[in-house]
Amino acid sequence: MGSHRKILEWDGTKWIGSDVPDISPTAKPEDVGPFIMNAEGSARLFARKLLREGPFPAHYEPFESPVANAVSPAIRGNPAARVFADDFAQFGTSDEFPYAATSYRLTEHFHYWTKHNRVNAALQPEFFVEISEELAKEKNIQLGGWVRVWSKRGSIKAKAVVTKRIRPLICNGKTVHIVGIPLHWGFTGAAKKGFGPNSLTPFVGDANINTPEYKAFLVNIEPTSGPAEV
Repeated sequence: MGSHRKILEWDGTKWIGSDVPDISPTAKPEDVGPFIMNAEGSARLFARKLLREGPFPAHYEPFESPVANAVSPAIRGNPAARVFADDFAQFGTSDEFPYAATSYRLTEHFHYWTKHNRVNAALQPEFFVEISEELAKEKNIQLGGWVRVWSKRGSIKAKAVVTKRIRPLICNGKTVHIVGIPLHWGFTGAAKKGFGPNSLTPFVGDANINTPEYKAFLVNIEPTSGPAEV
């Protein structure tokens, strides 16, 4: 006999288990089912027709990835994703762009609008990219020095912040360096003018809700001289 595990069950007074009900834990099953967020009121192991890539979604690497898809190495990205032919032609490869980039926000700034506030601008005054100590050493990049970061679609210049916070990853036996790019700067505001990461990002729509694939893409980086005016 194979063993099984109850994910959620009614013990006579409340719902217990590894999962939680969509209702009050003490709501009786004869009155209401525990999964009211689903039309049939019961749990699902699959998504039926609610996902384009379903019924069992699989993980695919981004279209720009330093490693191949684990489940389907011959397939680039998610085959159900929304990508136009001209945009597909602008995808870079890890041979030309060996580093994985990601965009993120900073505690001192809120999205875009606080760059217009002098207090927030004083806390984070200048556009930068963040890299590991290992990548900085490999590329001869100095803390506070200027770097150029470019992808298949664009190029930016920024100050380099070298930290222990970002570390190389080992992906499928391969060392992958990360370049972090905050998105708060632009051509207006109280802070110094700067670039945004979305000038580097690919045009990909998520397979199910068409959210842009802006959090993972490939870039290259090198030390450079500062721009005359950013």
